[in-house]
Amino acid sequence: MNTATVVIVGGSISGLAAAAAVAPLVGQVLVVERADVDAVGGSVAPQGQLPHILCVAGAAVLEDLLPGFAAALLAQGAAPGGRDRDGLPVYWHAAGVVRRRLAIPNPGFPRALCGRRLIEPELRRRVAALPNVRLLPGTAQRGIWEQTRLAGVVLKDGTRLPAELVIDATGRAGTFRTALDIRGVPTTEVGVDLRYTGFVVERQPGDASGAGAELLMVQNTRTLARIGAALPLDSQRWHVILGGYFGDAVAPDPAAAAAFARSLADPVLVPLLQRPFLEEPRRYTFRSSQRIHWEQLPRQIAGYIPLGDAVASFNPIYGQGMSSALLQARALAALMRTHGLGPDTGLERAAAHQFARIVQAPWTVATGADSVYAQTTGARPRGHALVNRYIERVMQRAAVDETVNLALTGVQQMLAGPQSLFAPSVVGRVLRPQGEGGAGGRDRDTVAPVVAASR
Repeated sequence: MNTATVVIVGGSISGLAAAAAVAPLVGQVLVVERADVDAVGGSVAPQGQLPHILCVAGAAVLEDLLPGFAAALLAQGAAPGGRDRDGLPVYWHAAGVVRRRLAIPNPGFPRALCGRRLIEPELRRRVAALPNVRLLPGTAQRGIWEQTRLAGVVLKDGTRLPAELVIDATGRAGTFRTALDIRGVPTTEVGVDLRYTGFVVERQPGDASGAGAELLMVQNTRTLARIGAALPLDSQRWHVILGGYFGDAVAPDPAAAAAFARSLADPVLVPLLQRPFLEEPRRYTFRSSQRIHWEQLPRQIAGYIPLGDAVASFNPIYGQGMSSALLQARALAALMRTHGLGPDTGLERAAAHQFARIVQAPWTVATGADSVYAQTTGARPRGHALVNRYIERVMQRAAVDETVNLALTGVQQMLAGPQSLFAPSVVGRVLRPQGEGGAGGRDRDTVAPVVAASR
């Protein structure tokens, strides 16, 4: 039996998922989290109380790591998402049309739609129940070094935690990375200065004009850098999000929220925001998407693997953060089975390159769509203007063509990469003249897709 110890710094989604993934492969896993879990309402992430949605790809990882996870969420009040096991009823306004259904292949486990405040506590409970995992309070103050190898961490209170591997899941803030004084890692940033506010209101059967939608989305346009969405917090409540780029924030009061929703490309969210708020509105600012290119280091730090937002964090309106971290956690376990732990196994380099491949697709989606605005800072993808116009046509055709709908939803749910939208079978349908079963008139002000609200 492998008796190795793995220390994970950071006890949010990425750290907990990493613990679940590697626990079967080692003797002991220690998860260090500095926040008081009982005092933060279930999530230790700064944005944890804001709206979230989990992509199908991320949900599949949780179900694989912890069987019965979706059923446990349903038992706690998550919304089941309707009776259509191969699709989700939605009201998704983009590119001047409304898509009423997301074509999603049946994943083989129950659908459970809910916010992070259900997902993260359930993940923490399930991980804490694993026999070789311990969740420890505290702050990782510095590393234990054996020459050039990281061999554990030292907590603020002086506790030493030796380990064969340290996983950094402290997020984009990089508190542990700062403590280790790691410098010179190439970093890319794309600035959007997104300000968004979350409102909790009651769900009612007639929402979205009685369409029975399980998700409402109003995307930004080329001339209006504002978004809005209603995501299921659970089966009884909506978590409504309103956001604006480049410092355009909505005040957290009913009149301002309704006025902001009325200014969007579709006013469908206005009736929801005229209901009593069930909680105090919460606000969050996201300055920039950030990608840290660990794979470009000429020499990896032995014994150290960053994961989740410590690798890449994306504009939260695309809904990719949690699922990206979950996919990385699963990939890490697979690499550990192949490479093992210890000096000179190549695990750290393999993980850096594999994680780079995982984040490439969501990074392309997020930064490519955000590049439509002149105010966006940072490098722009080559040919972004042409690609964005093509994606407009994809979104329009997806409202009426099941093949295109399935392809677009696959990208949005992180089941396929953006390149799948350029497959011949999709391109032919997208470029078909609009009059031939198309989506109607084209809105010249629309932009590339806003995939899902928040992380």
